[in-house]
Amino acid sequence: MKKAISLLVLFAIFITLSSCSNNLTEKSDIILLYQKNEDIFLQAAANESYSAIESIKGVQKVYVSESYVDIQCGGSGIGYVTHYYGIFYSADDNLCAIDVAGPRDKLVEQGDGYLYQEENGDNRYYVEPLGNHYYYYEAHF
Repeated sequence: MKKAISLLVLFAIFITLSSCSNNLTEKSDIILLYQKNEDIFLQAAANESYSAIESIKGVQKVYVSESYVDIQCGGSGIGYVTHYYGIFYSADDNLCAIDVAGPRDKLVEQGDGYLYQEENGDNRYYVEPLGNHYYYYEAHF
């Protein structure tokens, strides 16, 4: 029994460490990633081709939909304790274009961005304009 528990703990540690290698979850790190690579981001939007963004260290995945582009930078959790961090592009500057967004009419100004806090719950969504139709976001469920 002790051996099984030890193996399970080692496996959990391995998974945690391997997922953190390119996992940006700090707002300042993600905004800096955008600022340092702004030319690549602008070129990608102009060409509607986001493959160059995928090669930036700190970007985990790029998802392109009809109404937005989700540049995923980090996340953690399982099930109802999940966190997402990244940047998204919305040509029409829709603060809630991304799937993890809260309702637009429930966003309130906070700092340099906008916050949705679920009433009687723990779901949160924060979005902050970066410029040129790009936005920093974080979502917590």
